Amino acid sequence: MSGYSDYYYNIIEKYKLFHERGIKDLPGSRTFLGFSLEKWIVTIKKIIEIHKCETIIDFGCGKGFLYNKKLKIGNEEYFSLSDFWKINNIYLYDPGVEEYSLYPQTKFDGLICTDVIEHIPESDILYFIDELFKLSKKFIFIVIATIPATKYFDDGKNIHLCLKNKEDWEKIFLDFKNKYPKINQYIYFND
Repeated sequence: MSGYSDYYYNIIEKYKLFHERGIKDLPGSRTFLGFSLEKWIVTIKKIIEIHKCETIIDFGCGKGFLYNKKLKIGNEEYFSLSDFWKINNIYLYDPGVEEYSLYPQTKFDGLICTDVIEHIPESDILYFIDELFKLSKKFIFIVIATIPATKYFDDGKNIHLCLKNKEDWEKIFLDFKNKYPKINQYIYFND
């Protein structure tokens, strides 16, 4: 993980403080819970089934709220997201949350990364994406915001540090498709 800039590590420290103290009008206990995953869980389940996955990593999971709560989807109730996806081995990683801050030491069948990439400093983005691919065996599922966030750092900078349009992101991921042709890409955008 030595390929990152000092600024990248500085940003992680800021996120640790957000998780602890809060941001804007939210207390730390309600900051970055991991809700951005919620609207994608059915789509991800289908991808997991297609690829016959047994292991998943949620890279940048926030507080991982959905992994520890009962879910009702349609008329069915599930104990947790793991139960819904039928995956027993889910690894949660987020460097801003102490509980999930241990960097993974192995590859996983699938990698999920929702509402994270745009928070990475521009100078570190290609290295960051490359690291994501190195953690996956079968697929990556990524959701990227293409507009500024409603939250800011203390210095006034928007927390979405790497904003690009869909076409620019698609070009970047096409280059990674050429580099990692065996890993299927599912790239979505929040605008």
